[in-house]
Amino acid sequence: MHFFASWFLLYAVIGSVAGFVGVLNLPYPFLSLESDPLFVIGGAITGWFTVQSAGSFVLYHFLVGVKHERSQFAVLMGFISLGFDGALLRVTLPTAIQLLDKLL
Repeated sequence: MHFFASWFLLYAVIGSVAGFVGVLNLPYPFLSLESDPLFVIGGAITGWFTVQSAGSFVLYHFLVGVKHERSQFAVLMGFISLGFDGALLRVTLPTAIQLLDKLL
């Protein structure tokens, strides 16, 4: 997960700086949710791994028991993470599947 998330963040930061300087000449719009394959596939992979890890974290706390305020806070943050990354998957996964279908 860290590999894909760091790759995704580096792509966005380095590409933004290169686009600002004027060095970046891509055949598709940079950071476009419809046509940038690296951005969409990287976002979908990062969202998928984060949903899996947040879901297992929340499930672990429910199996062990939520006894303290810290555990309640951890479960709350896990559910917030599930919500945000579920929305990320809802936006990027259909486009990523279409782009991978065209590439393969």
